Amino acid sequence: MKLEKLKAFVVVADELNFRKSAEILGMAQPPLTRLIASLEKDLSTKLFERTTRQVQLTSAGIYLLKSGKEIIAQAEKAEREVRAIGKMRSGKLSVSFSRACFMASLPVIIREFQNRFPKIKLELQEERSDKILKGLKSGRYDVGFLDGTIADSELKNRAIRDEALGVLLPDHHPLAKRKFIEIKDLKNDTIILHSKKEAGGFYNAILRLFELSGIRPNIYVKKEKEICPELVASGKGLSLRISGSHPSHFPGTELVPIRNSFLPVSVFWLEENERQEFKSFLSFVTEKDILRSKESECLMEILPGLS
Repeated sequence: MKLEKLKAFVVVADELNFRKSAEILGMAQPPLTRLIASLEKDLSTKLFERTTRQVQLTSAGIYLLKSGKEIIAQAEKAEREVRAIGKMRSGKLSVSFSRACFMASLPVIIREFQNRFPKIKLELQEERSDKILKGLKSGRYDVGFLDGTIADSELKNRAIRDEALGVLLPDHHPLAKRKFIEIKDLKNDTIILHSKKEAGGFYNAILRLFELSGIRPNIYVKKEKEICPELVASGKGLSLRISGSHPSHFPGTELVPIRNSFLPVSVFWLEENERQEFKSFLSFVTEKDILRSKESECLMEILPGLS
C-alpha cells in the first residue's frame, strides 16, 4: 500500500466528496477515482459505498481512516526527524536523573538514542530531585528523569513508564525467601526512606502507596551520608526501590518483588526549550516502542564514567 494512495484515501474519507477531494489534492476527479479503485484492489476490500447522491465509508473504510491517519502522522514525523538528523552537524544535551532512576528503562533510552543520533553528545548527571528541578529551571539541564509523584507548575512533564517495586530485606528476614510479597506484609516493619529534599517524588509516592493500602508503617528517614543497603543489612529497616535499580547483590540482603506495586517515572523539561537536539530527544523518549522491553541492567554498568 503506497503512502500516496493512503493520503488520497484519507482526504476522500474526510470529505466524502470526490470532486471536492480532487480540488484539495490538486488533481482531476477521474485520476482520483482510479487511485481509490487501485487502493481497493490492492486491499481486496471495498472502502466506499457510492451512489449518484452520496459517498459513505464501509466498515473497512472507517477502520482504515483511523489507522491511515496514524500511519501518515508517523511517516511525516520520521521524515522530519531524518531531515533534522541530516542537518544536525553536532550537538549536546544535559540529562539529569535521580538515584532511583537507575532502572531498566533509562539505559535502554540512552543507548538507543545514541544509536539513532550519534552526533548528539549526552552529558549525564545523577542528582537529588530538588537539584534536578532547580537545574531544569535555570537551564543547567535540558531534561530530567524523576521517580514518584512531583508537581511543579513551572515545568512540563510526561510519565514514560510505571516501574515495578521491590523491597530490600535483611537476608534473615521472614519474608526474604518469598518469590514476591504483598504491600500489607510490611505493616509491622520500619521503612527506610530518603528525605523529601533528596527524593521528594519517591518519598511522596511511597507514603501514598501505604496510605492506599491502609497501612501506617514506622518511617526512618536516613541521613544523607547513610547508605540504604548497609542500613538494611544491619537491621535498621527495609528499603523500597525500583526492582531494576538494584544492580548487584549487597551482602546480607535480598530484593523481593512487591505484587501489583509500581512507581511512575517521568521526564521533566522547561517548555521554553526550542533547541532541535532537545526536541529530538523528547520525541524519542516518549515513543512507546522504546520502552516495551525491560532489561535487568543498571545505568552504572553502561556509563562507567559516572560515580
